[in-house]
Amino acid sequence: MVKYLNFCFLQLNVLLFAVFLFFSSASFGQVETNLNLDSCLNWAKQNYPLIKQKGYLQDFSENNIDNINSKWLPQVNVVATASHQTEATVFALGSESLAFPKDNYSYGLHVTQTLFDFGLTSELKKVERAGTQSEVLKNEIELYKLNDKVLQLYGGLLVSKENIKILESYLDDLKNRQAGMASSVNNGAMLQSNLDVLDVELLRTSQKLIEANTNFKVLCQTLGLLLNKQIDEKASFAEISTAQLSFTPVTRPELQYFESQQSLLDERAKLLNRKSMPYVMLFGEGAYGTTGYDMLKTDLHWYGIFGARLTWNINSIHSNHYEKSNLKINKSMVDEQKELFQLSMNTTMVQVDGEISKLKDMIQMDSTIVNKRISVSKTSASQLENGAITSADYLSYLNAEKQAVLSQHIHEIQLGIAIKNKEITSGIKF
Repeated sequence: MVKYLNFCFLQLNVLLFAVFLFFSSASFGQVETNLNLDSCLNWAKQNYPLIKQKGYLQDFSENNIDNINSKWLPQVNVVATASHQTEATVFALGSESLAFPKDNYSYGLHVTQTLFDFGLTSELKKVERAGTQSEVLKNEIELYKLNDKVLQLYGGLLVSKENIKILESYLDDLKNRQAGMASSVNNGAMLQSNLDVLDVELLRTSQKLIEANTNFKVLCQTLGLLLNKQIDEKASFAEISTAQLSFTPVTRPELQYFESQQSLLDERAKLLNRKSMPYVMLFGEGAYGTTGYDMLKTDLHWYGIFGARLTWNINSIHSNHYEKSNLKINKSMVDEQKELFQLSMNTTMVQVDGEISKLKDMIQMDSTIVNKRISVSKTSASQLENGAITSADYLSYLNAEKQAVLSQHIHEIQLGIAIKNKEITSGIKF
């Protein structure tokens, strides 16, 4: 009975542990086992907190536009006054006199309705939309910078994975060579010092492998945070394509932002012109009180007035001249910022093209170097077995072979990164 209870308790613990693992994995996002760069770029953009800002900016703009439209609604003000004056006019009419009250009361409404504003409201809405578009593009610039982060992380993962493969291959070669040398040492055909050198190299390589695996794990976790996904350390990472696209003129979000800034400044200049124009409105006022438009009527009564009003601030024509001058200066500054960015982008493109050309030339030589290193390594292995060279000599040849293989793979990865970097710099959408 005790054994049965212990078995049930063990089963319950296993079940609870499985449930814990399920919810833990769910809370950190979906586990990914197959990844490629383009998918990572899209996932990172979808998960980045700034992606929500666009919706907020648009909602904010719509609220402002609704507020601007509300200016066409009748503007109603409740007006209530009560006053007391120390003296009032008195008319003497023979034996009688007419005295105006010293206390006056009035309660009523004042209503205005705009009839024509020479396009002021329409221009206010255009300025609001242009300003919002500029803010949205500024947000897009920050999102676009994310592409560089993801590219560097993904490229780092590929390099780290290749480094692990080479270290594991090197470790296997060392173990195989160690097993062969151990019998030679036991037979007296080889000195123990040769085997000791090999043992030390095996331990040093094991340390490097631990370090490489740790770095790879950290890179997986870092990229996983950007993607909001769990990345399996045994996941397959697709190579970055080295096929170059036929580049066509594309627009970076920064260039679109500069254009939006110019449009915004143009709309603000138009708005200044609208503000210099007159506007026409209807007005009306109704009240109940003692102080009306008939000065001889001093009892509480209803009274009112209505009419039309034209308002034109002539001084605004002069003051707007200075604001327009400042807008022209701002446009010149935006033009210079645009030119500076284009210069920086062109400089980067020249550097990237040079990097691509260099890597292609190096990759063409890598195969020859690797083949020769493998041949030298095989020869040195035979020389070690015959006692012609020491273990240290053999290790230098074997290490050179592995470094050549690693360099070849790294150059191929770097070429893919450089080509993708060119696409990002040019502004290609993913």
